[in-house]
Parts: sequence; structure tokens; C-alpha cells
Amino acid sequence: MRCKGAEIQLKAVLFDLDGTLIDSKRDIAASANATRQHYGFGPLPEDVIGTFVGYGIMALLSKAVETEDEPRLKEAHQIFKEHYRTHCVDFTRPYPGTFELLDLLKTKRIKMAVISNKPQEFTDLILKKLDLSDYFELAFGPEATVNKKPNPEPLLIALERLGVKPSEGVMIGDSPVDIEAARAAKMLVGVVTHGYVSKEVLNASDPDWLVDSLEELIDIFQ
Repeated sequence: MRCKGAEIQLKAVLFDLDGTLIDSKRDIAASANATRQHYGFGPLPEDVIGTFVGYGIMALLSKAVETEDEPRLKEAHQIFKEHYRTHCVDFTRPYPGTFELLDLLKTKRIKMAVISNKPQEFTDLILKKLDLSDYFELAFGPEATVNKKPNPEPLLIALERLGVKPSEGVMIGDSPVDIEAARAAKMLVGVVTHGYVSKEVLNASDPDWLVDSLEELIDIFQ
């Protein structure tokens, strides 16, 4: 595999989930707005709630219900989870090219894992419901390690369990969170622009690859 003029021995690809492999914005927004409704707030547009995604559920809820009060956030967390547990795949689907890319990597015997800040329960549930689970040797939610992205810990622990050096792995995500984590782990990183962060912001974060679709990654990983 070639990157910026250098050949690397690719042995593993780590993927973010929301905004990278799956388009989950509509279902996340619906559950966030159901939580807002509980507190008497009106609904927010999907695109606005999409900007809350990436740093974990509590960060999302803090913005969604406009509070940093811990007891209220814990209550909001329960309300969100009850709604999302039932509706997490009402509209959520893999992005075009997801299965083709994963099939290519599987054929090439490249190990794969999901590293997400989405709660473990929902990471596992959605991967199973969308028939994605079998592609991945590991699937980490934020509970899997002491620190979550953008800390490099989940990436490094995943690579260790896969038996792969950071120099032999690539992180694929859709946000500066993924770029920062990969850089700290001394990994190559690519981002897709079909997620929840603007192309301009992603470009300013200087990933190794900036692509508009997963299909473009198929050409890179050939």
C-alpha cells in the first residue's frame, strides 16, 4: 500500500462507526430530540445534532439538553438510551461501499476493528443488526478502555490485541477526533467527508487521505 510516496505493510484497519461506516444521523437526532422533548425543548435539525456527535454520548446530551448538571445528564442518558435502544436502526444504514470495502480487506487478510465513542451496547447492537459484526475481530465502545478517542489508548490496545504495530495500521474516521487519536498513536489516518464534519475542517486537520466516499478507499487499499 502506498501513502505519500512511501510503501507500508498494511496489516490492520481500524474504523470509526458513526459517520464513517454507517449513516446514523437521523436515528441519533430522533432520540436526542425525544430527550429534548422530555425537558420541554423543541426539536433541533438533524444536521445540528450531527455536529454534537464524536466525543461520546454525554457530550452529545450536554449540548442536546443544554446542561452540564450531572444528575440531569444521567437522567437524560437513561431517556436517550430507552428511546435509541428501540429505534437505533429505524433509518441507520451502512454507507455505499461499506460491504465492498470490508470484503476487499477481508480477501486481503487485513485485520479489522471498530473503535467508536458510541456506547458499547449500541456499537454491538447496530453492528449485529446491520450484518457487519462478522467482519471485525474487535469492536470497542468507550467503555472498552480507560480513555476514549481522541486519546490514542483504544487504538493502541486494539492494535496490540490484533498483533499489529502502529506503523502497520490505518485509522479510518470522519472527524478530527479520529485524526488526533491516530496521530497520537503514530498511525496513518484517512477520513471520509460523508460524515458529520465539514470537508474544510477535516482538510485543516491534515489527514493522510481525505475522500468523499468509501468507494474511493477501495482504490487506495487495492
